[in-house]
Amino acid sequence: MKKLQLLKQIDKLSSLLHSDDLQEFNFTAGTIREMQQKLDRLTEEYIECYC
Repeated sequence: MKKLQLLKQIDKLSSLLHSDDLQEFNFTAGTIREMQQKLDRLTEEYIECYC
């Protein structure tokens, strides 16, 4: 179950960060950087646990 939750979180965050609409959300550069860092952490966790 944890694996599927991680994948869903990674997918949602990745979709948002790579969306053409990202600029429309008016996120600050700091917020975008924090989201990218969170995506990196989730991805690393997934790799450590399941690869």
